[in-house]
Amino acid sequence: MIIKKEDLQELDSIYNLDGVSLAPAIINVQNDEIVHQRILLLYGRAGPRDLAYHSNITVEHNADNFPSTTWPIFNSHFKCLVHLDPGPNNIRFTFDPDSFSPGMSPLSTVITINYIPMLQNPPLHLAILVAKDSKCVIDASPEKVIPRDNNLDTVKAKFRCAAYLWQAFTAEQMYRNGFERRVFRIEEEWQQDTLSNQESSLRQTAKIHIVRTQYTLEELLDPDRAQQYKPPPGTPPTTKKDLYSIFMEALNEYGAPFDKQCYVAGLILDSHWDPKMKLIRGHAALGGGASNIRLGIFGSHMTHAWPRYLEEVVDCFQDETQTDENILANDNNESGTWWRCCNIGIGAMLHEVGHALTCPHSPSGIMMRGFNNLNRTFTVKEPNNIQPITPSDESGAHWHRCDTIRFRYHPCFRIPSDPPKSIAHKDLSPDFWPLDNSFLICCYSGVSLAEVHVNGSYVYHVEFLDERIHGDDVELNLQDIMNRVSWKHGDEITVHVIENTLQNVQSFLNDSRIVLPTYGEVLKSARLGRNKGQGYQAIFSNPQSSFPKSSSSSIYSFLSSKSYLSQIIIRAGAIVDSITFIWSDNTAIVIGGNGGDEHEFTLDEDEKIIGLNVRSGWYIDGIEIKTNKKSSGWIGGLGGSMHLLHVPKDHEMIGIYGSGESYINSLGIIYKKL
Repeated sequence: MIIKKEDLQELDSIYNLDGVSLAPAIINVQNDEIVHQRILLLYGRAGPRDLAYHSNITVEHNADNFPSTTWPIFNSHFKCLVHLDPGPNNIRFTFDPDSFSPGMSPLSTVITINYIPMLQNPPLHLAILVAKDSKCVIDASPEKVIPRDNNLDTVKAKFRCAAYLWQAFTAEQMYRNGFERRVFRIEEEWQQDTLSNQESSLRQTAKIHIVRTQYTLEELLDPDRAQQYKPPPGTPPTTKKDLYSIFMEALNEYGAPFDKQCYVAGLILDSHWDPKMKLIRGHAALGGGASNIRLGIFGSHMTHAWPRYLEEVVDCFQDETQTDENILANDNNESGTWWRCCNIGIGAMLHEVGHALTCPHSPSGIMMRGFNNLNRTFTVKEPNNIQPITPSDESGAHWHRCDTIRFRYHPCFRIPSDPPKSIAHKDLSPDFWPLDNSFLICCYSGVSLAEVHVNGSYVYHVEFLDERIHGDDVELNLQDIMNRVSWKHGDEITVHVIENTLQNVQSFLNDSRIVLPTYGEVLKSARLGRNKGQGYQAIFSNPQSSFPKSSSSSIYSFLSSKSYLSQIIIRAGAIVDSITFIWSDNTAIVIGGNGGDEHEFTLDEDEKIIGLNVRSGWYIDGIEIKTNKKSSGWIGGLGGSMHLLHVPKDHEMIGIYGSGESYINSLGIIYKKL
């Protein structure tokens, strides 16, 4: 077919204005792109770029497997949430230009998006805590109570919708930070879906666990348990179990899937605003973990403002209804309108889920109250704002760069292109190794990020993405850090790595240096366990240096300088009870108690200890000794976290130090430069 010049001009007048296509253009997603979430957040442009107008864009599935949805356009900008099914999805975006050009035909764009769910990754579970005698309703205004829009089924639908908003937001943030569209998956099951108000079909959709606690409604609403409650001055601290512990206890009683390593977003159904006390009772905003459960919890007191369906997302994030504080909570005095309630309710709960996914508080973004701007992620129009909200205008609605780096290597965020994860190193904790005026961050599962704080405040971070992949040690120089943070005398520098912290770097390096006979100045590693009880120090090749300075040096003056450590006897059960060091001249040190089974480990005169594998928490749970000839095998229990005490390059281990009472409470190694 030959297109004439006049036909081209006519087409140009329809599809372009000043050389810019009027048809919908998707900016943040490429055609045929692979994504890993059910609901995809899209940003695009349609229509003339230099006119002030409102219009709409309709999103349709060619397979007709989800109802079409309509999203607002403001001065050519639009944002929309697109439902996807596993596999390829052909999505049509149709723009209605009637608002600025009456009679002009709609313009469409079709793109293909491939949804591959990461079923092999651990999911985020959704759970609602319900009192033993709960009425199964939430705080709501009269217009929502009358049609029963405050019952448990409604809350489940709102919670489900909020979780998919979290997922869509996080995937987009990971993409913007260069980590592809990796994101946590949500536990799903085949059931009646609630994401659209136009139908009620069976689909794979978010599963929500209703977790009953043995506590009554009165007990949950006890003011002493409310996180925001401030008792009168002089009131002794409450001994009542807090809401986080109650939720954790209920999950443990519930059983599977909470009986193994898991990640949980927990909503407290029975939270209630008390206008007389000016207190949200039954509410706590907390996140973290204990044992196998990582949990973030939040109250239900603002779910009345959350969207129940995708079709309600824009309306809820723009609802200017005033919060009636005789009925509803104005949380933190920042929820005076319902769209702000929606922001804080959904966003602050995501903040707590962030804690459950190992994120600390950050200098900006979701982990620092950036959720007040969460609406800007999903809408191009904000109340009282005359400008369209583009991605560059989303302000606090972001994950901080440090958060996205943590997620990049989190087990919930893995994608098929990631290298295989070492099972042997899966629970290794990072350790800090002092050098002359620097220190090593060592973790055999890899180091990706070090955050530097001064006097408790974040100053900057260092990324080690390549080192994280290869598992190399990372060295930081104290003077370089001081120069970068404009250090002043008295400032305390702290370094955070994964879930370990090096407090007061200056003191750490100063305290790590000790002087020993024969060796001179040597270095001590950081201590594992708790520094409690009798101290000990065992120098492998010189027993005189293995005893405290308070001991009478004359007692040991006869010891031969050629004595060597010939035997280590360890008594252990679930933890290490005692360690006995014996030298070739029969000198011995015994640390710890008498419990556990005895394990003997002998060494030859030319044999050197080159490393220790240690599990520790409050005590030394278990240990394995490695030499240049053999290994002791594992001795003790499997509690605590795993640490590999292998000396830095160009150094050698010359001793072990620590403390003990009835058990071995702490342990570290002593080493020197070759």
